[in-house]
Amino acid sequence: DYIYAETYTSKKAGNGVREDTIGKENSANTSIVREAISLADYRDKYSLYRSDKSLQKVHAKFPMVVLWDDHEVQDNWAGAAPGGGLDAVKKFTAARKAAATKAFFESNPSFAGSSRKRLYRSIPFGGTVELIAMDQRSYRQDQPCGDAVVPECADYNQPRALLGNAQLDWVKSRLSASKATWKILANEVTIMPTRVLGGSNYTYDTWIGYPQERESLLTHIRDRGIKDVVFVTGDIHTFIAGDVRTGDGSTGETVATEFVGGSITSQSLGEIDLDAGGGTVIKGNDAAPNTPTAIIDALRGINPQVDNADFDHHGFGEITASSDGLTCKMVRMETIKRKTTKQLPAESWTYKVGRGAPSIKGQHGPAAA
Repeated sequence: DYIYAETYTSKKAGNGVREDTIGKENSANTSIVREAISLADYRDKYSLYRSDKSLQKVHAKFPMVVLWDDHEVQDNWAGAAPGGGLDAVKKFTAARKAAATKAFFESNPSFAGSSRKRLYRSIPFGGTVELIAMDQRSYRQDQPCGDAVVPECADYNQPRALLGNAQLDWVKSRLSASKATWKILANEVTIMPTRVLGGSNYTYDTWIGYPQERESLLTHIRDRGIKDVVFVTGDIHTFIAGDVRTGDGSTGETVATEFVGGSITSQSLGEIDLDAGGGTVIKGNDAAPNTPTAIIDALRGINPQVDNADFDHHGFGEITASSDGLTCKMVRMETIKRKTTKQLPAESWTYKVGRGAPSIKGQHGPAAA
């Protein structure tokens, strides 16, 4: 989600910092203002984002390992599904995907040994870290249950590709063969479940919508005795830290750790009206997000794999890996509503993962049940 092909906000509506007039309107898709469709549109999107002086400074200072998720092409597209797995009114086409793909590779750093037909790859950082980057869009079949906030539907637990067989086998082989101390998986969507009220999942666009492939990967880690595996994740615009468990993700065996790094500027869950399942909506506040602690505690009770969550703030995760441990500090900004570098205290959002000890439950939240 480096760019958003869709425009959701505007200065006129009071929820945007600049006008984005790229692309076309779609009267059948009322959740957006307009969207990129042509190659020129997608190129213009990258030009618009790169006009931001702060982003220019980031690119000048730091190297980037680049992945896409859905918004580089179109919201919730699935590469192996007919019509992208989208309703016909969303106007997904092969030409649109090709235009988005071309603009993506034109606009982002290349990497050794790759091609424009394969984005997943492995990047070693000495003997300490092997970064295993996954592509969770190009090979996925359509997410189940209408990708709605509902309980698991009748065809939920069916064979369904997220990575696809070739990529899944490759990820497993890299995990098995890696001599690195830490195997860090660059992960587009959460592998921990996010459950809300009434037994609902908070959409099925994540690993939880692909339970058989998820279980195949996690039991491979468990059964092969692969230690020190960490998932680093984006997508959900929220800080989350917790244990990656087999089975339903809540009651299974912990085999890895997951750190979800929030968002830089995209609206957080505390800034939107959040569908909490069963007809319940948790009201958000874009101007001054302030999710009650009781809501975090209630959702943590439904999701016992989660140690802590922050729905309101923005920032990123900072990982320090060494031969004897890994530390993740969530760098949370006090606000993004005005220009400031002031950060929130990091004590309750600094996690230490010991060698051979993937569980972080109880470091800042409730102890493991």
